[in-house]
Amino acid sequence: MSRNAVVGLSALCALLMPLASLAQEGDPYTLQAIGAANGVLKAQWMDMRIEQVEVFSIGQSHASARLHSQPYRWVASDSRRAADGANLTYLIDAAHGSPTIGDLAAGQAEAAVDRAVATWSVDSCLKKTGIEKRPYTGSDPTIFDAQLGFGGLGDWRAADVVVGGWMPPAFFEAVVPDGGKSVVALSVTFIFVGADGQPTDVDGDGNMDTAANEIFFNDGFSWTAGGGQGYDIQTVALHELGHSLGLGHLGPPPTAVMNPVYAGPRTALKSLDHSALCGVWGAWSH
Repeated sequence: MSRNAVVGLSALCALLMPLASLAQEGDPYTLQAIGAANGVLKAQWMDMRIEQVEVFSIGQSHASARLHSQPYRWVASDSRRAADGANLTYLIDAAHGSPTIGDLAAGQAEAAVDRAVATWSVDSCLKKTGIEKRPYTGSDPTIFDAQLGFGGLGDWRAADVVVGGWMPPAFFEAVVPDGGKSVVALSVTFIFVGADGQPTDVDGDGNMDTAANEIFFNDGFSWTAGGGQGYDIQTVALHELGHSLGLGHLGPPPTAVMNPVYAGPRTALKSLDHSALCGVWGAWSH
């Protein structure tokens, strides 16, 4: 995918959603990747589109890429995504669930992700909901990788948040300029759209309805589950799960888990992270 191949982006997105509702932000390269993937979803008559890609970088941060300025939120008991009442569900794709680079024993990567989930779930602003783990059944639970030619079209309803595991650097190159060398992980958020292609707001809260979230780690880096050399899995998972909960980047300076640049192990939420979470989830009801 060429960085210069962005001429038809506006026309493509116009086919997906009315121009009046668009307020695109981010690198044109990433917006092109979103547009191409959404074109596939539309052609398959799926009632969801990619709304945002959030990138966790090393060195200099990359701008988030999104299609609308309107915020999005999970809708409690949403049958379209097989919701578990007011709970959110997550799943770890065991087929890609551990990095190939790094000195890790079996199960350490998954345990690190589980610890990251637990860190968010005990925050007081999530007291009205739970985050429940669903078992991996052997079926493919992701769809974003399929749009880029790195897998098949999976069952996105397997869980609300799917940790798609470790993907090769070429996967990240297809989404972000030089992403294979500069991106440790990324989060992809999907929203629901109606028959007219416009985002839905079924509960009338003024937010677009979140359909799914997928997280991918870069297998081109060395990883550790604590104490070793490499990028700390729990730290990166904690950051990406913040996006799954609807949080954006905070900072710089790098004082929060949701800072856009990796700054070493950071496994506890900062006050800024807590405040941001409360801003999203404080009004949650069911």
